[in-house]
Amino acid sequence: MEDNEFMADLRQMVARRASTMHLVDTMAFVAEVAERLEEDPVFGEFILAEDSRQGMKGRQLRLHGFTEIDESDGAISMVIGRWNDEDQPSTLLTADIDQMRGWLENFAQEALEGKLDERITESSPAYQLANTLRAKRNVISCVRFHIFSNQILSKQFRRESRSKIGGTPTETHIWDFHRLKALYGSSREREVVEIDLGDFGSEGIPCIEASTTEGLKSFLCVIQGDLLADLFDRYGSRLLEGNVRSFLGMKGGVNKGIRTTIQDTPPLFFAYNNGIAATASSAEVRASDKGVKLTSIIDLQIVNGGQTTASILRARKQDRLSLAGVSVPMKLTVVASDVAHDLIPRIAEFANTQNKVAIADFFANHPFHRRMEEISRRVMVPARAGHQVQSKWFYERSRGQYQNERLYLTKARKDLFDLEYPASQVINKTELAKYDSVLDCKPHWVSLGAQKNFIKFAGKFSATGRKTETQQWQEMSPDYSDAYYQRIAAMAILWKAGEKAVSAARDTWYEGDYRPQIVAYAWSLILHALRQAGRELNLARIWGRQEPDASLMQVFSRAANIAQGALLKTPEGSKNVGEWAKKEVCWQRVSGITFKLDAKAIEWSMDTDAYLAEMKRDRVRGAKDDAVALQDMVTERSVSGYWQALSEWDKTETVVPGSALILIRRAASHEAIEKLTLMELRSLRDLVQECELEGFRYSDDRSEEMASED
Repeated sequence: MEDNEFMADLRQMVARRASTMHLVDTMAFVAEVAERLEEDPVFGEFILAEDSRQGMKGRQLRLHGFTEIDESDGAISMVIGRWNDEDQPSTLLTADIDQMRGWLENFAQEALEGKLDERITESSPAYQLANTLRAKRNVISCVRFHIFSNQILSKQFRRESRSKIGGTPTETHIWDFHRLKALYGSSREREVVEIDLGDFGSEGIPCIEASTTEGLKSFLCVIQGDLLADLFDRYGSRLLEGNVRSFLGMKGGVNKGIRTTIQDTPPLFFAYNNGIAATASSAEVRASDKGVKLTSIIDLQIVNGGQTTASILRARKQDRLSLAGVSVPMKLTVVASDVAHDLIPRIAEFANTQNKVAIADFFANHPFHRRMEEISRRVMVPARAGHQVQSKWFYERSRGQYQNERLYLTKARKDLFDLEYPASQVINKTELAKYDSVLDCKPHWVSLGAQKNFIKFAGKFSATGRKTETQQWQEMSPDYSDAYYQRIAAMAILWKAGEKAVSAARDTWYEGDYRPQIVAYAWSLILHALRQAGRELNLARIWGRQEPDASLMQVFSRAANIAQGALLKTPEGSKNVGEWAKKEVCWQRVSGITFKLDAKAIEWSMDTDAYLAEMKRDRVRGAKDDAVALQDMVTERSVSGYWQALSEWDKTETVVPGSALILIRRAASHEAIEKLTLMELRSLRDLVQECELEGFRYSDDRSEEMASED
């Protein structure tokens, strides 16, 4: 894509966000880029916070947003943005960078070393950042300054990106036009870490090649403690595989056993510690008279042993312990890019034995997300007067999927795409989790932030007792049908209407901050009041109309005003509104408020018994859809020759028990497929997963496009 095309697309994205979120262009630009970066470990979950003030000695302090402390590496990020609404990108000069970084540095310095939080109103998110910097300055490992700009960074810029403020290390990350273009043009959800071990004064990591299969190569390695600490010190949580990082957030100090071993018997560390498991997209290996060594690694991701890694660094930095003599066992699996998306989550899950990841494979390839994506590409919005084209609600099961699918289309195809999938009708996976939590009346979960709420939501799909994750999904699957997705889309409509209503009240009751928390609490309060009265919100009506009733929005505004008052009235001894909103006791206080429903509630709600009957019908339809989809999957694989190839695979008899092998051979026969029972169809689906995990691949193009059906 040419620069001018991307610039035009970026301007459209910012304009749409400015309109839907009621923001000025600069803040809309910051919000747009931050959302794309949220799953990059060097960034994290973003909180929009516009603040500008005069500091000590006349210094200018300015901020556009921040992220909370990363539990895995102790880093915190601050953001400033610059938006130029021009057809062609101009140059971002060194003076511009120095000015913007200076604004952030001044804010950080006065918060870390002074009492900046006492000069900021407590209802502002900027207060939350200043208070965190002051209260937790002893545990913050790094402050990352992020500069967003749609300008092109000057080639003359050569300033050092790492410095210190009051003893706290800082890093500067510049996201200019070209870096943003690369980010948006990539389907990856984070930037790849490229490590040349020579840059760390190392000749390489001693290793032996232990196993090689199609798409995989595994090494057994010994990495020195100082080198591992250096890598984690430099790259932080970028080295921790996504879901493992989220689920295993590093809380507390150095593991006592690790600390004792490092302090008293460092040579025994290798013997005592289980080591780490990691993956990479590629690695360079060199042989010399000193043996075989890894000299460079691309996209290193620690999938097990994050606690060990963080503890080793903390032992050196905080306890001033020497890492001389400390060696760490490491298993490194180099995964081919074409199978990485499927295999790395599984490697992460099976590698975690100390701390089991409850739903480690709840990535974008989980059957739930594939189901939502399939529904969203098929189910059309009900026909409406004045609309010639019936549009759809687009589900993003991976970050940036919507933009990536439209970015490189011709103008004519892009126009058609926009008619079918308007930008205002996009739901990503963390938004879906947010809407689901509101429907469950858990606004305190929503207030935790997108990623942490998503983990709470994912817990629904975690197997209990002796069930496998597959069995758990099979039981739940009928509940997540077309009707469920329509309810989620209806909730998206209500959420956006709620945001608009809150913003419109800025001149009356809305004080200007914590809009997401207010919206979550207000809708939850309405849902709670309805259920207390034996009724449910009629989401089918909202889906059919694609807009909420005016009388419902009047009730919402009343609920939002009440919610804001409860959120701003923090408990004695606490002034942090953001933290207060995350607590269940906050929701208990709000839900305990007597909230009278509008007399017109009967129009936009329905009797609970009628709602439950509707849900039962939806589940029956969902079960039928599952059975049909399963039959189609097995039949399609039979036509493509998949089952025949699997029956002839040289490992089949080892991997598959005799009765299952007979079933595979039956499935290879077109005539026998119609006689297969539902249980046999499910067994075949499970066999696909088991055999492909063991290395089976079928090269027929039609088969490769088939995912294991939900």
